[in-house]
Amino acid sequence: MENGNTVISNKASEQKLEFFNGFGGFTSDGNEYEIILNENNKPPVPWINVIANKTFGFFVSETGAGFTWAYNSREYKITPWSNDPVCDRASEAIYIFDEITGEIITPISLGKSHRGTYKVLHGFGYSTFLHEEQELEQELTVMTPLKEPVKLWNLQLTNHSDRVKYLSLTYYTEWVLGTQREHTNPYILTNYNNEHEYLSAQNIYTFHFHEAQAFMFSSEMIKGYTGDRQEFLGLKGSVAEPCGLDKKLSNRTGVCYDPCGAIQVSVAINPGERKQVLFGLGISSSMDKIRDMCVKYRNITNFDLERNKVAEYWDKTLGVIRVKTKDKAVDYMVNGWLLYQTISCRINARAAFYQCGGAYGFRDQLQDTLSLVFTEPNALRNQILIACSRQFEEGDVQHWWHPPMGVGVRTRISDDLLWLPYATAEYIRSTGDYTILNEKVPYIKGPILEAHQHEIMFTPEISELSENVYEHCKKTIQITKLGMHGLPLMGGGDWNDGMNEVGKEGIGESVWLAWFFYSMLGDFIPICHYVGDREYAEELENKRKRLIKSIEEHTWDGDWYLRAFYDNGAKIGSKESDECKIDSISQSWSVISKGAAKERALTAMKSAWRYLVREEESMSLLLTPAFDKTINNPGYIKNYIPGIRENGGQYTHAAVWLAIATAMIGDYSMAYTLFTMLNPIHITKNKRDALRYEKEPYVMIADISLSPPYTGRGGWSWYTGSAGWMYQGLVKWFLGIRKEAEYLIIDPATPKEFGEYSIQYRYGTAIYNIRIEGRSKGVLKTEELLLDGSKIIGNRIPLIDDGKVHEVIV
Repeated sequence: MENGNTVISNKASEQKLEFFNGFGGFTSDGNEYEIILNENNKPPVPWINVIANKTFGFFVSETGAGFTWAYNSREYKITPWSNDPVCDRASEAIYIFDEITGEIITPISLGKSHRGTYKVLHGFGYSTFLHEEQELEQELTVMTPLKEPVKLWNLQLTNHSDRVKYLSLTYYTEWVLGTQREHTNPYILTNYNNEHEYLSAQNIYTFHFHEAQAFMFSSEMIKGYTGDRQEFLGLKGSVAEPCGLDKKLSNRTGVCYDPCGAIQVSVAINPGERKQVLFGLGISSSMDKIRDMCVKYRNITNFDLERNKVAEYWDKTLGVIRVKTKDKAVDYMVNGWLLYQTISCRINARAAFYQCGGAYGFRDQLQDTLSLVFTEPNALRNQILIACSRQFEEGDVQHWWHPPMGVGVRTRISDDLLWLPYATAEYIRSTGDYTILNEKVPYIKGPILEAHQHEIMFTPEISELSENVYEHCKKTIQITKLGMHGLPLMGGGDWNDGMNEVGKEGIGESVWLAWFFYSMLGDFIPICHYVGDREYAEELENKRKRLIKSIEEHTWDGDWYLRAFYDNGAKIGSKESDECKIDSISQSWSVISKGAAKERALTAMKSAWRYLVREEESMSLLLTPAFDKTINNPGYIKNYIPGIRENGGQYTHAAVWLAIATAMIGDYSMAYTLFTMLNPIHITKNKRDALRYEKEPYVMIADISLSPPYTGRGGWSWYTGSAGWMYQGLVKWFLGIRKEAEYLIIDPATPKEFGEYSIQYRYGTAIYNIRIEGRSKGVLKTEELLLDGSKIIGNRIPLIDDGKVHEVIV
């Protein structure tokens, strides 16, 4: 009977889900992704949720596995990061032991396939696990508050039997408290605080976080605990099958154990009764704060209050722009998942299943926060100031660095620093806030790279020299050197870090960087005029003219633009090249920069579509053919198997740029095709496609492989800048909503077949309801529109924060 009900329930769930692919699908509003685990039917690899505030977070897979961190997701792991998509081994778990029958139940599957159906819902800021076994219904929700360093598991148990259930509940965790468990294990001290009822763990041999204490607690009275992993798991046990659940824990803590944390509570649940039990895992260097968090969340009402705050935050943040089109896959990604991925994973966590970075990348988070100009423009402003603080006195920058220590690398990578003026110009254009230019930020200082050095890692000092943001931006432009063809030097690599050997001797040049530099100069010159630096503005105007002349004179290959020149003058991205005859980003940025002659730009884009877009495989390649046996060594990109990652596979970041460029030149049908190819919901529309692609259908992916037998397989998911660019591409360039100071630009690039759609934009207290009606009637250029019934010539409407609802018809 129970199994029959489970099957019926599964079928009912599948029918209600949108884009169900055999493993899971979206709830009707797109705000949750539900995964159904039944027997051996499970996703091909872990499908996770990344949940984080600014200083603390975790990720959790559909099996309940994952890891937790604080301060810096690489440097201070609280529990282990596995990066094992086959085993997906858990390092935390909750167990339910029936003291009468001896049965052991887990509200998370832990990879087991014989315990009935588990349903998992990943939402914005939380994940929920649903399971019923032995007439005990379980609902487990895990989340972290917006501002506190604590992970909360709220377990709701409902007794559907006709007898009282006497249950022992155990929360188990394995400690790292540093970078790697193998290094920290001998130095972890566990302790139990009897007064405030929590088990703590501390790494007593760490330099940066020596005062931090991890702690575990429960809303119920703790009846037993241990800091000894062997006691709990047993000699032959595992996290999935521990041997110590049928006995009371010994209350053993201290040092010289294989350390863990396990706390045990007991509950009795009457027939028909529902009981809530909360477990928490947190971190703090303050005993008072630990005590306060334990006291606060022993009152489960506070869990509900914090969950509501989390829901309100994400609803407010993700709800600034709401789109409604006939393509729900576009709606779901734009209305939630793209920005959620960007904020929770890229900006807050800086970690996911396949990469545990922890560091800020100079160019990376600047690009991520560019996608927040509508929703959280202060995040972009703050990131610009952070970036300024990682610039050396000489003008170059740290390629990446680890907060809070600041240790990072000084390199010869050539594009990093130019993202600072690019992002600053975009921030000012979008917000109209020129005050950022006056913000003074100190530089950093440290060893300068010697002639033979390509990078060096160290912790820089804070410089006594402090200048405003405008001067920081100027310095990046001033130290950007041009080569023999009048193009920017490649240095230790441009946007493509893997081309780190192309210009290692200081002679090779980057064509892509030339387009980017040209674009950035065009954006920065008006800022020079605004601050009254007219002489410098004129200098940049002349530099820009010389740059475009050099690009057109030296880099046009007949049907597309070159990618780069090696130190020896050999071309990359040419018909003459034996490998990498064409590269995507030189073509897309010839359009995005608005620098290329119209006829050449169109020819270059057609070449990119012809040679790089594989519609039958739903892939948009970075370059072709892949590097393999070429005499000239481009760098570590060649170490990848041909067709993998940057080396001839799809690198999604660049693929989005190609889609944006396609929209900009007015090929609306092709733009829709490219954006559809990049949408993970469409990629995983059925079970066969989901098995091929493997990764989550609700977040963007860094890369897709071309090389057989892995054709169509996704690389790493979540931790990729393609999410922010996909959001910008869809909102600003495809659906056509851009903000410039106190004006909204409405300039759609959707094809006729895309049909009518609507966008709701929240501007302060005002709401702008925008209806795009003319596209389906064949009107593909916005020459006029209606604002509250009044005709406006052009495509710009003034924005007023007046608390009213405004109607816009295009």
